[in-house]
Amino acid sequence: MPQLQPGDFAPQLIWLAIIFTLFYIALSRLALPRIAKVLADRKTKLGGDLSAAREAQASADQEAQRYETELANAKAKGNGTIRSAREKLEAELGEKRRVLETELAAKAAETETKVKAVLEKASGQMEAMTADVVSDIVKELAGIDVTENEVRDALRQRSKE
Repeated sequence: MPQLQPGDFAPQLIWLAIIFTLFYIALSRLALPRIAKVLADRKTKLGGDLSAAREAQASADQEAQRYETELANAKAKGNGTIRSAREKLEAELGEKRRVLETELAAKAAETETKVKAVLEKASGQMEAMTADVVSDIVKELAGIDVTENEVRDALRQRSKE
């Protein structure tokens, strides 16, 4: 094998140095500047994209803050509207309740008057029936004729005791 012969080492080393130098010059003059340019362009583009993303994030944060503020204002306004509507309804209901209570009180008084009249009438009829029955019983048992007025007087006197 000729490459392993010690006499061929010096020319092989020289050609190695020449080819390595040519590759180094070609890479440093042609390929590496292009690679460096691509890397610089990428870095610039990424920096611009990151800057745009930060601006978009800041804008989104401002919009979110504005949205939250508007939402809070709308909630407060809605709560105020609900509160005023509730107060208005409560006032209307209170007024209607007072009217109904007045009407119920009047009807209750009227009904109580009617019940008292019916009770008095029933009491009078009951008294007349009792006097009639008692006079009949006294006539049958004792054989004495008593008038209803006498029986009523006797019953009233007895009920007072």
